[in-house]
Amino acid sequence: MRNYTSSSSLTGLISRSTDIIVGISAFIIAILWIPIAFSFFSADEQRKYQSYGRAKNAAIGTLIYVLAISGTLFAIFKYIAVG
Repeated sequence: MRNYTSSSSLTGLISRSTDIIVGISAFIIAILWIPIAFSFFSADEQRKYQSYGRAKNAAIGTLIYVLAISGTLFAIFKYIAVG
């Protein structure tokens, strides 16, 4: 019975840590996107034009960040499960 409790608390710990990592990642991404979002609503046409290039770069960076985080999480969970 004790093994079941240990396994259950480990699963809960992994679940909570995953939620924390996802929350922190979402916060970081949101903070980095704020200046780009503001530049889309600028009255200056040059600034709007530059924001399209910055948005493309930010989207690529966000994708790379998400893939890195999810790959890292996958590697950690695989290490815990397989050993």
